[in-house]
Amino acid sequence: MKKYFLLLSVFWLAACHKPNTANLAEPWQPDYDVKRSEASIEAYEKMDAEKMPAPGGIVFTGSSSFTKWQHAAEDLAPLPIINRGFGGSTFPEVIHYAPRNVLKYNPKTIVTYCENDMFGKKPKTPEQVRNEYVTFVKLVRAKLPDVQLYFVSLKPSPSRWDKKDQVIKANELIQDYIKKDKEHHYIDVWPVMLKNGRPDGSIFVGDSLHMNDEGYRRWTKVFKPILEEAL
Repeated sequence: MKKYFLLLSVFWLAACHKPNTANLAEPWQPDYDVKRSEASIEAYEKMDAEKMPAPGGIVFTGSSSFTKWQHAAEDLAPLPIINRGFGGSTFPEVIHYAPRNVLKYNPKTIVTYCENDMFGKKPKTPEQVRNEYVTFVKLVRAKLPDVQLYFVSLKPSPSRWDKKDQVIKANELIQDYIKKDKEHHYIDVWPVMLKNGRPDGSIFVGDSLHMNDEGYRRWTKVFKPILEEAL
């Protein structure tokens, strides 16, 4: 009898610590062509043909905050950064291109940032954003079960501050999904990007969306010690 209850307790604890992959909302269908960034992906493939990155690196995937971090490899050296952010990509696009833009590198670590996902013409709820990320994770885990995953919180951008409640909700939902997976981690960039409770305008360029060098210096201070632990 004691053995029965012990086994039951083990199964119960395992279930409690298993990430919830169930959808929290109706599936969202993109109103754009998920192949619209083909030129960017082909440019990366051309780079790879000339010099393929070594396996076991740290792949950055996602939208323009990564794309524009053109000196990420230098900022985070000697970490083996493979920056494959592309344009204003969304999760459906990141998922579509994952085999060609993430998985083929056989990385040890994948870092994802995808702010544009809820800011297109077609409304998308925080729950649907979370669902898309879960889909991406399931795709990755099917091919790379032992990979370390890092999700970067959607940042507080001045141009989107009126939607901050939605951004915060999406971050919370994704963080809740992540915390039950010991190989999955959350990188919170909000503390270094706020001033007096609002986005610090001094770290953004003129569009009040993308960051300047100071913004990336702050991201470097957050990212580097966290990613060093992944090696």
